[in-house]
Amino acid sequence: MVVYCGLLMSLSAFLVDITLPAFPIMVQEFSSPYAYVQWTLTIYMIGAGGGQLLWGSVSDRFGRKPVLFFGLSLLLVGLLLAFFAPTIALLLAARALQGLGAASAMVCSRAILRDLFSGTELARNMAMAAAVFAVGPIFAPLLGAVMIEVAGWRSIFFGMSCLTLMLLAALLFFEETARVKDVQALRPDRIRTNMIALFTHPQSRFFLLVSMVSMAFMLTILTGMAPMYEAEFGITGILFAMLFAIHGLFIIGGQFVSRRLIHSIGIVPTTIVASTIMAMMSALLLALTVGDMLMVFMVPVLVGFANSAFMVIYANTTSLVLDPHQDKAGFAVSVYGFATQLGGAAIVSVLVLFSNDNAFGLSSMMFLLSLVIVLALMGWTMKHKPVEET
Repeated sequence: MVVYCGLLMSLSAFLVDITLPAFPIMVQEFSSPYAYVQWTLTIYMIGAGGGQLLWGSVSDRFGRKPVLFFGLSLLLVGLLLAFFAPTIALLLAARALQGLGAASAMVCSRAILRDLFSGTELARNMAMAAAVFAVGPIFAPLLGAVMIEVAGWRSIFFGMSCLTLMLLAALLFFEETARVKDVQALRPDRIRTNMIALFTHPQSRFFLLVSMVSMAFMLTILTGMAPMYEAEFGITGILFAMLFAIHGLFIIGGQFVSRRLIHSIGIVPTTIVASTIMAMMSALLLALTVGDMLMVFMVPVLVGFANSAFMVIYANTTSLVLDPHQDKAGFAVSVYGFATQLGGAAIVSVLVLFSNDNAFGLSSMMFLLSLVIVLALMGWTMKHKPVEET
C-alpha cells in the first residue's frame, strides 16, 4: 500500500515533469509568450490545489477508494482533452481539469498513509512513499523528450492516459483504509469545526506555512530549469531531460537518508538539516553564477542536492501537519494540499514575472526561498520542544 501511495504521488510529478521538454515546442506551435506556456504548470497546480480542498471531506464521508476512482477518471478526461487541444487557452483549461482529477491521488495517498500510521512511523513511511514518488522526476522528463521526438508533444498526454488506466486497475486490488466514515463530513458546521481545529493547532499551522514556501521553491525550479538550460548552455530536448533526471536520483537517496535520520535525531531536526543543505546548494549556485564560473555539469548536482532536501522537507512537514488530526485525515490533507499547491503556485506566478529563465534569476529565487525556510525552522526550535516529545 505504501508503494501504491508513492505511485499516486508520482502521478502528479509525471503530469508536471513530463511536459517540461515540450515547453519550447509549445511556444512555437501556439505562437505564445514563454510565460503563457509556463502557466500550463501553474494552472495545473492551481487546479490541483482547489481539487484537494474538494476531495478531502468527500473521502472522509465516502472513503478513499470511491474518491480515487472518480478523480482518476476525471483526470483521464482532462488528458484526452489536452491531447486534442488546438489552442493554448484550451490546453490551459485541460491542464486545470487534470489538476482537479489528480488532486484525488494527492489527497487519498496521504490520507491512506495517515489511516495506517502515526507519529514517527508516519514520517518514515511518508519518506518511503516519497522515494517511490521520485520515479516521476527521474523518468518523466526523459520519457517525455523521447515521446516528443518520436510522436510529437501531444503523445505525452496519451502516455499519461495509459498510466492513469493502470492506476485505476490496481485500485481494484486494495481494501478501503478509512474504517470509520464521518457521515457529517460534508456539513458546513463540521467543515468549519475541522478548519478551526486545524488552523488553531500551532504545529499544523506553522508547518503548513513552511510547506507552502518549500513548494514555491520546487515550482521555481520546475518553471525555470528548462529555459535556464537553454539560455545559459543551449541545452534542450533529450539532453535536458537526461540532466533533469539526475535530480530524481538525488531525491531517492535523500529519502533513505531521511528515514535513518528521523529514527536517530527526530523529525524536526532532520527537516532543519535538509533546509540547511537546500540553502547551501542555492547559495553555491548563486555564487558560481555571479562569479561566471558556473559549468553545465555543476547544475544537476547542485540542484539535485537542493531537490533532495526539498523532498525531505515536504515529506516531513506533511507528516507534522497531519499527525494531530487522525479523526479528520482527509480534510486535513485537503486543506494542506490546497494551501501548499495554491500558495506555492501563487508565489511562483509572481516570481516568474521577475524572470527565472536564467541562472542568476533562478538561483537568486532559490536562495531567497530556502533562507526563509531555514530561519523559520530555527525560530520554531527556539520556541518549542521537539515535536516527538510533546
